[in-house]
Amino acid sequence: MYRQFALEGEVHASLDCVPLSVRRKLDLAEIKISLAGWQALSRAERLALCHLPVDTDEDVAVYAEVLRGFAERAGVALAPLAGAPVRRAAWDRDSVSARLRDRLGPDGALDEGALGRLAELTEEERYAIVKLADPKRGPEKLRALLGELGLSRDAGGERPPG
Repeated sequence: MYRQFALEGEVHASLDCVPLSVRRKLDLAEIKISLAGWQALSRAERLALCHLPVDTDEDVAVYAEVLRGFAERAGVALAPLAGAPVRRAAWDRDSVSARLRDRLGPDGALDEGALGRLAELTEEERYAIVKLADPKRGPEKLRALLGELGLSRDAGGERPPG
């Protein structure tokens, strides 16, 4: 099972857009696919790309090979990710804390214990925070994600089960 964020709405039912969890996998594989390219893949292929693991370097290499095979079959061009290589440290607890401080200010929408709970988050959850904390984005989705993860004051600071 891959992490499906509620803030993405119907993305997971249709897979018409690239889910955040897949974007992390693409970043680790250092490959960029356009939205049109993603949509040219069959639903079964998109679903496989959602579920394939990227826990080890070998997993990432297999993921990249599978993606290239799917893209070749569909006639989809892939590009190297700009700014590669991508390191998992880019979304470790300290990096996420810094991004949130930069984006939301010293207090922002976080309760006192939220920063300490960042280490409890999965890699996919921390990656999503980093992506949505990008200053080029509006803060609405970031705040929704923080609420979904139980990290905002509005969410009462409690993590939802599961």
